[in-house]
Amino acid sequence: MMKLLLRWTATALAIAGSGGAAMEAAAGRVFVSPDGNDNWSGTLAQANATATDGPFRSIVRAQHALRTLHRQHPREAVLREGTYFLTEPLHLTAEDSGTAASPVVFRSYPGEIPIISGGRRVTGWQDRGGGLWAAPAGDVDLAREGFRQLRVNSTMRRLARHPNFEPEKPRTGGWLFARSSDPRKTGWETAVANIHTPADWLEWDVTVPEDGRFSLWFYYGQHMKPFGRDDMDGQTAVQVDGGDDVPLTNLPNTGDWSRFAWRNCATLSLTAGKHVLRWTNRKGGGINFNAFALCTDPQWTPKTTELPSSAEGQRLIVVQAETFDREKCKEMKISSAGPKGRKDRLPFGDGDVPTHWDPEGGQVTVFPAWGWVGGVVQIGGIDRENREIILTGQNAQQDIRLGNRYYIENIRAALDEPGEFFLDRGAREVLYRPDGEDMATVTVVAPVLDRLVYIQGDQETDTWAEHIAFQGVHFRDSRYAIAVKSLYTPDDAAVWLDRARNCRVEECTFSHLGGYAIRMLNQTRACQVLACHIHDMGQGGVLSTGETENQPTDCVVAGCHIHDLGRVYKHVAGVYITTGSGHRISNCTITDVPRYAISFKSFSANAYSHNNIAEYNEMLRTNLETNDTGAIETLGRDRKPSGNIVRYNLILDVVGMKHTPDGKLLSPHYTWGIYLDDYSSGTHVYGNVVARTVRGGYHNHLGFDNIVENNVFVDGTLYQAEWNGRSDMRRNVFRRNIVVFSNPEAVYIRSGGWDPEVLQECDRNIVWHTAEDLATSERKMTPAGTWAQWRKLGFGKQSLLADPKFLAPEADDYRLAADSPALGLGFMPIPFDRIGVKGYTR
Repeated sequence: MMKLLLRWTATALAIAGSGGAAMEAAAGRVFVSPDGNDNWSGTLAQANATATDGPFRSIVRAQHALRTLHRQHPREAVLREGTYFLTEPLHLTAEDSGTAASPVVFRSYPGEIPIISGGRRVTGWQDRGGGLWAAPAGDVDLAREGFRQLRVNSTMRRLARHPNFEPEKPRTGGWLFARSSDPRKTGWETAVANIHTPADWLEWDVTVPEDGRFSLWFYYGQHMKPFGRDDMDGQTAVQVDGGDDVPLTNLPNTGDWSRFAWRNCATLSLTAGKHVLRWTNRKGGGINFNAFALCTDPQWTPKTTELPSSAEGQRLIVVQAETFDREKCKEMKISSAGPKGRKDRLPFGDGDVPTHWDPEGGQVTVFPAWGWVGGVVQIGGIDRENREIILTGQNAQQDIRLGNRYYIENIRAALDEPGEFFLDRGAREVLYRPDGEDMATVTVVAPVLDRLVYIQGDQETDTWAEHIAFQGVHFRDSRYAIAVKSLYTPDDAAVWLDRARNCRVEECTFSHLGGYAIRMLNQTRACQVLACHIHDMGQGGVLSTGETENQPTDCVVAGCHIHDLGRVYKHVAGVYITTGSGHRISNCTITDVPRYAISFKSFSANAYSHNNIAEYNEMLRTNLETNDTGAIETLGRDRKPSGNIVRYNLILDVVGMKHTPDGKLLSPHYTWGIYLDDYSSGTHVYGNVVARTVRGGYHNHLGFDNIVENNVFVDGTLYQAEWNGRSDMRRNVFRRNIVVFSNPEAVYIRSGGWDPEVLQECDRNIVWHTAEDLATSERKMTPAGTWAQWRKLGFGKQSLLADPKFLAPEADDYRLAADSPALGLGFMPIPFDRIGVKGYTR
């Protein structure tokens, strides 16, 4: 493959310098200009003085001309400045192929930016008054899907939506939340779980109507008996307004974590007014907490969720546990204690969907189920009697659960905010509320094509589309599918590489697109995406898809700046190898993404991703809208050694977001820096720097034979590294790493299902807590307990508890001072100057 890369580079440089700055006519070269004419020769860069010859007007005409030129020489179509509006995708086949010595290149004229657009201009705007403008929809195919995006100048505008977008809170504001159609049952269907860690606490703001002595009843489930505890008496406590602990008693084993029972566990004297009630896990132990009640009636005794009334004149206050106002819990989950939701029904709260709305053509953007995916689902109607939005179409794929966040789009009555638009299919016109634009000079484009360039070989004839390149071109304006095969893998793209070989996309810009920039599929191999700028995308950056027998292989994505992804669908990545092997992703800067920066997936033996490399990448502000995720994530359900390598990457701020059943957003929440999920094995992780995560810099879930060495992990909020799962985990290595953390409650290493065989080696690490002496600490810091107990198991005997001496960690400068103790343990300095786009070289 390296020989191919070198040959490509030499050939491309020869082409680039062949014509000088003026790009004069040359053998094998044709020119294209929006001001050209397809009846001209295409051999001139601009029209001649008599306007009888000059460049072609369309790229398709240039394509046909290149086919007729001699294939023993490089051929290129040089695109002049301007926008090329396509009426159909540019389809390049084996007939358009070049050779290694004589590639076919579509490139920009020096100093100019040609734009390939899959949209249609919307013109003829008229002022309708009240800040509303209208224009004819033109020849857009309204009978099919119409369009659901609109670019105004260089900004993507929003479909009319409710609630309105909140620019000061772009990710946490402007949401509705799935509500129970029967509010009386809302809380009984959910419980707060995984609050077993000492010092976990929850707080509620409670209003007491009058002074009184209140019995405190808990509705809970616990099954600590297998862990040697029959009850939870004295393990937890409550405090009122920061006062003394009131220990909770009478909390016996209920027989199962989801089997709930009422118990009177304390008595509180409360005055009338507002109070803060805090529950704290003081000594550890599990409990699933559904609700609590405060009652002044000494005879009041609840048995089920059908609560009895209190005696006349007595006071009863019932609070659902998940409605806490504040919390500090390491591993809290909001679990379902009742029936699952439905895929085709979204329950809404009183007043959330105005009664006068016509839902036809509407859609919701929703994060269903666990909040791992998000995207658009079509509205089929509104059941007002049961207060449910009826969801329809292929995208209704996951259960809608209480608290799932959503907003409603494409409703005419919601067109009330500057920057919003609506396509009135009946009137065949576009309605828009300008956000400061001059509608007399504005450029408005509606994306209508789902792809712009399709480079396609033919498997039946065993031919390839090969040695075709695009260089210096700007791609924009494509639509997204409103029905995708899976919300986990939306796969629209501007450029398709389908059975393509040795093709290249270089120094191109992709923006304002409904899908990915580039999709590779069907045995595509040895293709390159180099030095591209990909931003403001409806989905992700670069996507590799297929099954083992036809997956793409040996491709390179390097030197790309990829940011602001997932405008439409959320389970996406900067570079997403859903399946593919032998790929190299290097020197990319990937920022501001809803989920992964980079992901390698192996779903089964028939769909795996092996021998991929992610190296020298910079990843900032990832996982902004989903949870249970990492900046770099792999999946290993084929349960085979992957051979994947993750090295010399810089990962900062892995955030995460999840809902609670009562409609709160938890963020940061449930993320890792490098996440080897579901049996990911045989992976080498080294030379990476990971800072500011939630559950840790590194996570191994059920994997074996993973080597993690020479990395820097800084400030995991809960843990620094995790190994979780069952007996499958074996022979993992964690050595010569630097681990630094400051949270007084954070843990060095956590392992669920711990067995010493999980780690074959854990040694020669530098471990440093900035505010605590781990050598004398009695806190549980490792799977074995304290640091001393960890060493007694044979781990960390050559590790040091010492300051690694970063040069300037407050500025994320994690280079080491010359006298760093890590160097004495064999830690090799990390080449920071080579990381990210700034370190990219051909």
